[in-house]
Amino acid sequence: MKLGLSQATYRWVCYPWLRFDVPEFRYSERRLPYFMSVDPPDTDGPPVDWLVDRVLQHDLTSLYMESGWLSDDGISSSFKSRMQASDLAFIGSCSANLAATEEEWGDPTYPLPAEARERVVYRSTSGDHGWAGGSQFEVLVRAMELAAVAGARIINVVHDVPARHNHFTKEPPIDRQIERMIRNFRTLVPVAESLGIVMATESHMDYRCADLLAVMEAVDSPWLRHCFDFANPITVIEDPLDAVKLVAPYTVVTHIKDMHARPMTHLGEPRFFHAPIGSGDVPIEAILEVLQSEAPDPDNLEHCLEIVPTSEYDPEAWLDASLDWLRANCAKFWN
Repeated sequence: MKLGLSQATYRWVCYPWLRFDVPEFRYSERRLPYFMSVDPPDTDGPPVDWLVDRVLQHDLTSLYMESGWLSDDGISSSFKSRMQASDLAFIGSCSANLAATEEEWGDPTYPLPAEARERVVYRSTSGDHGWAGGSQFEVLVRAMELAAVAGARIINVVHDVPARHNHFTKEPPIDRQIERMIRNFRTLVPVAESLGIVMATESHMDYRCADLLAVMEAVDSPWLRHCFDFANPITVIEDPLDAVKLVAPYTVVTHIKDMHARPMTHLGEPRFFHAPIGSGDVPIEAILEVLQSEAPDPDNLEHCLEIVPTSEYDPEAWLDASLDWLRANCAKFWN
């Protein structure tokens, strides 16, 4: 097993639309980061080189990052060269409405027509971010193409409208949402095979691993696997240890994180809080044991640290504490 980095660890420092040094931050409801020890990147756009520097600084082996941040094939190719020169792996990420209707999903024609490739773009500035200009299918295909050019062998396909469709919404009910995901992923399998890149599902505080397992079993393709997030199952009322036992045989990458769970508060509502790894309630070591024994390739399984403090905490301090704990308590798992 190996340790990598997820871009989300530094979201308040480097995401162009969230970073604490842009004027919009001070007008938001987020708390100011008085004790930040890491400087934001010296760019207004995607912090690609800055993130690679963080990976190298912490002696990690991979970077999980939005493939849209690479913009075009030329930038993707240059990024691949830098990653290879540093012996680092790239795990791509992209997002769309995985439970989209056939109309929203669009015409699943591949290769994309020239006009589709030109209109599908990713914007990443303080005032505008995300994919635009195409159907859900076209957006995901373009993201997969960029990731493949950049050297990724895995791309995490994230559901991006959890407020509209999730395990608990009733319009449509979860069984119908799963049917839509099965249909939609089936259209992407030939694309993934053509590009030589494995897609991964993720329980992203929207669906349970049990839901995504049903999708993977129905699609039944080696080009559709899973990114296991250690803490996210808690937020959809699924025990993470039970969850990993379901999806471990499909797991090709993880987001390793910890979280405090407070089932009861004085308001009568449960709360969940991110925490440095080892200080929360997620059974980290037990999950690693399951993955070590049941993941398809545990020796090359990248655990991407996704330490996500709120804006008033220092992500560098949380990351250092998490790495110290993992290396002291789980050393037997790392290559």
